[in-house]
Amino acid sequence: MTTRDTIFSLLAASSQFADLDPMALRTVAAGCRSKIFPAGQMVFMEGDPCRSLYILESGRVNFFRTNAEGREQILKVFERQGDMFCIASAFNTRIHIVSAKAVTETRLHLLDMNAVNRLAQEHPSVGLKIVSTAGEQMTHLVALADDLSLKTATARLAKYLYEVAVAEGAGKGVKVRVSRNRLRAEELASMLGTVRVHISRSLASLAGAGAIELDRRFIRIRDLAILRRFFEGK
Repeated sequence: MTTRDTIFSLLAASSQFADLDPMALRTVAAGCRSKIFPAGQMVFMEGDPCRSLYILESGRVNFFRTNAEGREQILKVFERQGDMFCIASAFNTRIHIVSAKAVTETRLHLLDMNAVNRLAQEHPSVGLKIVSTAGEQMTHLVALADDLSLKTATARLAKYLYEVAVAEGAGKGVKVRVSRNRLRAEELASMLGTVRVHISRSLASLAGAGAIELDRRFIRIRDLAILRRFFEGK
């Protein structure tokens, strides 16, 4: 399969482009360029020009901002195939409003904004779906702001683990376990606005309550209801 065929298949499976006919999809795919980022490499920096939408094929990308003391706050993690990001930057500011780093080796497809604008004019439903995606991402940021100001570190961790578990099928008869390599304490601390020692204590609290089970390799989700009680405060 060629790179263009891969991009075509990725777009066809995405919710934003599902309504396009094959000819239009191939036109969109032709407007993409692919790029591989090694683990740890910056994808872009806050303030850089933004002229493309980014579509994730594989890997993991952290969105973050850094304060004056150099402390990072992770704002969003993209790790699902087909994730699209930089919508607000590409359509509005035309500069990146956050920084992004590849956590693992990552393959991205960059869709030129000139192609996106033509597509939105010719297929308004696609433009609406892209706007809807931007709205979902904004909702996530609002929820993050609320959590950071109103919830304890343990509650924030419980909510994050709950969301990961649900996304991976917990509650539908699927037993979920998450690799500790995927959820490193340092990254969780940056994501949840706390420090590593609080993450360790919070994991121990959740394990003691029976919500999760810990070993050196995995975090196993045992009880979604207990996790929910932690972050809902019930």
